[in-house]
Amino acid sequence: MMSGGTRKEGDTVGDYRLVRAVSVGEMTRTWEGEQLSMQRPVMLEMLRVQAMQEPALVQSFLSDVRAKALVTHPGVGAVYEAVSNEEATFFARERLDGENFEVLRQAGGGLAPVEIMVYLGQIAEAMLYLENEGVATTGYELQHFILTGKEHARIMNLAVEGARDPQADTKTKEILGNAFHVMIKSGLPGATRVKSLCGFMSDTNRPVPLTWKQIADLCRQVREQLQESGRVKSPILAEPAYQVRVPAKIPASVWALVGGVALIGGLILLMVFSKGDKKPDPDPVVDTPEAQIEIPSGRYTISGGKRVVIREAFSMSRTEVTLAQYNAFLEFPDHAKFEHPNQPASKKDHFPDDWKTLWPAAVKRENWQGRPMSLECPVVGIDWWDAYAFAKWSQGRLPTMAEWAVAAEYEGGPQKPSPWGPVGRNESDVTGAGLTGMAGSVREWISQPEVNPADPLGPKGFLVSGSSFQEAGKGIATRLWVDSQDVRRNDLGFRIIAKK
Repeated sequence: MMSGGTRKEGDTVGDYRLVRAVSVGEMTRTWEGEQLSMQRPVMLEMLRVQAMQEPALVQSFLSDVRAKALVTHPGVGAVYEAVSNEEATFFARERLDGENFEVLRQAGGGLAPVEIMVYLGQIAEAMLYLENEGVATTGYELQHFILTGKEHARIMNLAVEGARDPQADTKTKEILGNAFHVMIKSGLPGATRVKSLCGFMSDTNRPVPLTWKQIADLCRQVREQLQESGRVKSPILAEPAYQVRVPAKIPASVWALVGGVALIGGLILLMVFSKGDKKPDPDPVVDTPEAQIEIPSGRYTISGGKRVVIREAFSMSRTEVTLAQYNAFLEFPDHAKFEHPNQPASKKDHFPDDWKTLWPAAVKRENWQGRPMSLECPVVGIDWWDAYAFAKWSQGRLPTMAEWAVAAEYEGGPQKPSPWGPVGRNESDVTGAGLTGMAGSVREWISQPEVNPADPLGPKGFLVSGSSFQEAGKGIATRLWVDSQDVRRNDLGFRIIAKK
C-alpha cells in the first residue's frame, strides 16, 4: 500500500495505526496515530505518493528527520522513529497535547504576568538549547508553541538540515513578544515590566536584539522575585517542568522598569540601580552591570580648568531615566517613604506634566507636543522632588555636580549633543566610558545646590546640567541655575547613581 492519499483512518503502517488525518502539505500528509507496541499516541509525518517517486526528495526528507532526531531537549517534541521502504516513508514524533498559543491568543483569554514569565521562560530555554547546538529550523509560528495540560510550554520540533538563520530567531521573538503582550492581564504584580519585556522582543528596529539567554534569565528572575516577595501565590510558581542549566543569578533588590536602554555589549532591557539583600518594594525588574558605568575615585580636571576630587568610586546609569522606568515608579502604591523630608505639603503626587497625554502617546508610539514618543524616551516635565523620590525608590540617588561633570568627561567627552528620541541611540553623544545623552537629549537634575559662578557671593542654588535637544548650548559644559526645586521643563529629566 502506498503512502499518502491512498491511506485511510484505521489503516496500519508497520507498528502504527492511523487515527485521523490532520493536514496535507505539498509533499507530506500529517496523521494522528498510535504506536501499537507502546500503546502511545504519536504524530506521523508521511511523504505523499508523488514525493516518494523522487529520490532527492526522499533523501532531503530523511536528512531533516535525522536533524530532528538529534534534538534531545525536554522542552522540544521528540522524534521516535523514521521508516523508509517501498510501502512508506515517514517518521513518528511525540504528540504534544494541549492548546497552542495561537488558539489562546485568538480566544482573548488573559494570562497573569507570572504565568507568562513561566511559559516564556520555558520557551526561551528550549530555543536557547537549539541555538547553542547550532540546530537550524524552519520558521516558528505561534501555533508551534503548545501549552500542555501540565501547565508547561513546549515547542514543536522544526529542526532541519543546514545552517541556522539568525533572522529566524529575531522573527520568533517578535511573534512571541506581540502575542504575550496582548495576553497580559493588567493590574497584577509584574504586569508593567512584562509588557516592557514583550515590547523589547517585538521591536525589530533594535540594532542588537535580545538573546534567548537574556530572555530566559529575566523570566526566571521575575518569577523568583515575585515568589520570594510573597506577592504571588500560585501553583504555577512551582519548580519548572524541566531545567537544563542554572545560570548565575543577577543581583537585584529594587527593580525599575527600563523603557529602552541599549546596553553596551548588546543587552537592551530592563534595569535597576541597586545592591544589597533587601527585598523589593516595587515590582522588581533586572539589574545588569552594563546598565551602569563605574567612575573611579581620583583627582580630575573638568571643563573650564576646575579641579575636583572624587573620593569614592561611583556607578552612574548609562542613560537618563526613561518613561517606562518612571511609570514603574508611579505604579508603586506608596511614595511617601521615598519623598524628601522637606517636600512641600502642597505637592500631592509625582506625575510629570501632561502625563495623561504623554504616557498614552509613548505607549502607542505617537507624537506628543510635536515629538515622536516611545517608552524608551527620557522622562521630562518632572521637578527635583520627583527625581529625588524616584532615585530613592530605586535605591539610588541623584549625582552631585562634581560627579556628573567627571562622568561626562571620563575617558573622553561626547562629540556633539543628541536630538530628542529614545535614550542610548545617538552614536555621537556617547562619552568615552559609554555614558549616553550627557551633551544633549535632555537636561538633568543635580542633587545639591551649587554656587553660581556668575554670582559667587550669592546663595547656592539648584541647577540642571548639560544641554538639551531644544538648546544645544555648550554640551556637557552647559549649566543652568533654576529658581527652585519646583521647576519643570519639557526638556528636563535626570539620571541616577547606584548606592553601594
